[in-house]
Amino acid sequence: MRIAIPVVGNEVSPSFGGCEAFRFYEDDHGRIVRQYRAEVTAEGALAVLERYGVDAVVCGALDAEEKSMLAASGLLLSTDYEGDADAAALRYLGGAIAFDPANTCDYCGHKHECSMDCQSENA
Repeated sequence: MRIAIPVVGNEVSPSFGGCEAFRFYEDDHGRIVRQYRAEVTAEGALAVLERYGVDAVVCGALDAEEKSMLAASGLLLSTDYEGDADAAALRYLGGAIAFDPANTCDYCGHKHECSMDCQSENA
């Protein structure tokens, strides 16, 4: 799984559109095996997420347009998070940060409300 977190410095950005970069995390059975940072402009955020093959986004606030855009792309969304980005990635992988159940995804090949169990069964 690849997780993207919009950041300002090393903190989760309070707003998606106000981020200066994304921190990307790749996991292997809940353990982070690779992380990297990519600078982005607001206009290119979705393109960067697609280019890096992101499965989930942990972020601060999303406006309605951003939420719609990200949800339509099939990403799992966890919103309203604040704090250290590395800690957020670990908490997400540990199941301590919930995703938005109103978001639909096709992670396992079917359009439905996905869950962390669905991801682990099909990872």
